[in-house]
Amino acid sequence: MIAPIYKQDIIVDRNIHEIIDFMDKATFRPASAVITRRSFVKGFEFRGSVWSDGFCVIRNSDLQSSLAPMAKASISPVNENSCAVYLEIGPSILTVVFMSLFAIGILAIGATAIYEIIARGLIGDTVLIMTVFILFASVFFLFIRFGFYSRYKKLKSRMIELLS
Repeated sequence: MIAPIYKQDIIVDRNIHEIIDFMDKATFRPASAVITRRSFVKGFEFRGSVWSDGFCVIRNSDLQSSLAPMAKASISPVNENSCAVYLEIGPSILTVVFMSLFAIGILAIGATAIYEIIARGLIGDTVLIMTVFILFASVFFLFIRFGFYSRYKKLKSRMIELLS
């Protein structure tokens, strides 16, 4: 299940079967949810599931347990030569939960640092708390920027390219 940060309805000038056939050929379906060396098979662009009326995939180069965004599409035919695609792209719910908990922890450290600076000034333990806050805030920013956002942009542009 995904927490979509991008949603779009797209009318595609291709038959539903053309899109599903392409995604079926381009998607590797691992036999198990456990990630091993065999989970990454060359020749496939995506990894996930494809149904008769949609798909849910991630890029084959991304680890499923990482911050990799998922693309989920529901496809319905409009006529014989076109179809409507409802596309959602975003992280998994579990990723959102863990990143939210991490962000709450960072905010708690930041609030503690601000309180300590106001109460005692910038001495002793206050410097340590500020250093820890800056360190964790930097790590959080790097996870979001390079761990999720860059992969999100790549997946979004590829999905729009495929469905346009």
